[in-house]
Amino acid sequence: MLVAIALTVILIVPAVIVQIIRHVITSRSLSALWWDIAIGLDQLGGAILYGEPDWTVSSRTYFLRVDGNKYAAFFERFIDSFFGKKHCEISYKNEFGSNKL
Repeated sequence: MLVAIALTVILIVPAVIVQIIRHVITSRSLSALWWDIAIGLDQLGGAILYGEPDWTVSSRTYFLRVDGNKYAAFFERFIDSFFGKKHCEISYKNEFGSNKL
């Protein structure tokens, strides 16, 4: 586990540098870069917490809460307290649309 974390940290720095260069070359804004990195880290969190690499933490938490998971209900309230009311629900609907449930 420690080796995986070390490798992840070692690979993140060059990846960020490459992405900055790519954004400069393609004339995309750096705010778009930071947004992409934030989503990537959120998906990394989803992979670590839930074993779902294509889900963000917020959207997977909402999905599990709707599915009846009592721990997800607590975690959803915790996330929403930081990012705003119904953040997890909005995240889920933005990612998958409202018809996946």
